Amino acid sequence: MGLSLTLSQKQSLSISPLMLQRLELMALPLTELQEKIKEAIESNPALEIPETKDNSWENLADNIPLKSREDDYSDTSEYGSDQYGIYDNEAADRAQKFLENAIGESESLMTHLINRLHLDNISEEEREIGELLISNLDKDGFNRIPLDGILSEENNIILKNTNYTHDEKQQLIYKMRDIIQNYEPVGCCCDSWKESLFIQAKFHRLESEYQDSFKHLINEELEKVRANKFKIVAKDINVDEDTLDYFLIFLKTLTPFPGSQYDSGMENYIIPDLSIHVVNGKIEFHTSAANLPDLTISKDFISLSDETSDKETKIYIREQTKAAKELIDQIDMRNKNLFKLGTILIEKQSDFFIKGLKAIKPLTQKEVAIEMDVHETTVSRLANSKWIETDWGIISVKQLFSSSMESSDGVTSKTAIKEIIKEILDNNEEQKALSDQKIANVLNEKGISIARRTVTKYRKELNIDSTYIRGN
Repeated sequence: MGLSLTLSQKQSLSISPLMLQRLELMALPLTELQEKIKEAIESNPALEIPETKDNSWENLADNIPLKSREDDYSDTSEYGSDQYGIYDNEAADRAQKFLENAIGESESLMTHLINRLHLDNISEEEREIGELLISNLDKDGFNRIPLDGILSEENNIILKNTNYTHDEKQQLIYKMRDIIQNYEPVGCCCDSWKESLFIQAKFHRLESEYQDSFKHLINEELEKVRANKFKIVAKDINVDEDTLDYFLIFLKTLTPFPGSQYDSGMENYIIPDLSIHVVNGKIEFHTSAANLPDLTISKDFISLSDETSDKETKIYIREQTKAAKELIDQIDMRNKNLFKLGTILIEKQSDFFIKGLKAIKPLTQKEVAIEMDVHETTVSRLANSKWIETDWGIISVKQLFSSSMESSDGVTSKTAIKEIIKEILDNNEEQKALSDQKIANVLNEKGISIARRTVTKYRKELNIDSTYIRGN
């Protein structure tokens, strides 16, 4: 038998557990991060909570006597110790106290979906893309970043070093999106609750002849349903009233927010990540770093490497130490990015912190990303999951980002216009509810050029009912 040498090219994608953890930690609100730290302390003996705590981010990881990830962890390195010792009992007590006060453990939506993904007989490339899509989901199961953003070469860490064409990348991502959408809970990995309801309807075998009408009902007619205008709705979606009754009964069996069943209820107890208040005419700024334990690496645990000759034990100590260092670095990076974000928001939106929502200026995530020297998707992950305590209440960070519109005073933000719309409706003393056209007219009189359809869009975003519901 002759010997032969064959060359072949193989394209492979790689998303490491470290990358997944970075994506997850960046997006986690404070309460969920506390739970994540709790799990890490329980599982990793290399982590400990020191006796004193310095809240400065610069000192969070700098004082840890560790080399870089690529350095040697052998027993001849600086991680070893000439002193034989026992674990620091006080450090263990502090860790136990944090665990007792941390939020109870529950399976997250991300963990559930990744575990489900790993049960499928799919290629390595498909699995890695699936993990990327799952890491992009919010607590309700919806995409934080649209798929077009994930497809962008600038953002896509996994795909940008491959030779795939844009169409091939798109095909792979959409294939995995379709697979994840049909996992339990059905309807995740969608851009909105309306899309999720339609995915659920198809999964539960809604007859194909009714799908277009049902989709029309979800997208366009729900306000009329709330106003009990069933004959109009049936005509609009081209079905009889008996079929509409069937649709409405079927609709009640679906879940508009499929991921919520995996949420621990922590959204009812929001802990702001940033606190920005005006005190004696000056803006004071605090972060949530003080609410996190100051994790360090246990020197006693590292020193055990010198006390054993067992190779597997040494490997275990090395791996746990490395994992602990990576977690500390990632928390440090998250806190620093939050600090940068808060500083920039104070600079760009100082009028809001002093005067309220109507003073919000136009500001985009891209502008902030440039200031922070990070990618726009990093700002998006921070904005979609973080809260700020202000003199005007606790608000989501994303509320401080707003597109611009022309007005007689120059440029007005979308958020400010929405606040003015709310004020117009609150101050309306007429017997009839103001229509969207009348609201547009009032705004035009105030020097804000706006179309009726734009008012309709903003009113819906404010969760304000139409005149059908508010009364004619």
